[in-house]
Amino acid sequence: MDKDFERVLRGLDEAREFAKTYRFEMTDEYRALIARVEALPRNRSGAHRNERWLGSRAGRRALRARTTRRAPAL
Repeated sequence: MDKDFERVLRGLDEAREFAKTYRFEMTDEYRALIARVEALPRNRSGAHRNERWLGSRAGRRALRARTTRRAPAL
């Protein structure tokens, strides 16, 4: 088997074992934050979510340039 593939499989096994033992406690503050976000007007049932982006064309080009930039070769 390819060494990279074996490394990935080992990593997945380790992640699975970690996930079995991980416990997440949800605090009251976190629950309150979730409730506030869910209560925002745009998150309510029937809210209109199709509005167009109000950024500028130059801003859109800059964002596209930042997100499509290639990582340097090693």
